[in-house]
Amino acid sequence: MSVRSFPLTLRVIVSEETPDAIRDSAVSQALAFFGPSTELDVLSAEAEMDEERNGHYRATVVFRKVA
Repeated sequence: MSVRSFPLTLRVIVSEETPDAIRDSAVSQALAFFGPSTELDVLSAEAEMDEERNGHYRATVVFRKVA
């Protein structure tokens, strides 16, 4: 494998009010990074209450591009 073509994962952190809004925001960021027509895998996704924003949940989602 070439040093210039190794696989990347992307970790995004979003804060939203609902699970659907979390998914939409996270996917939007991943597509902005990998490209708008990229097929993505979610490697992990964890959410917790956002102590800084009442009524919101903070989620960390890890994506990779489907090979």
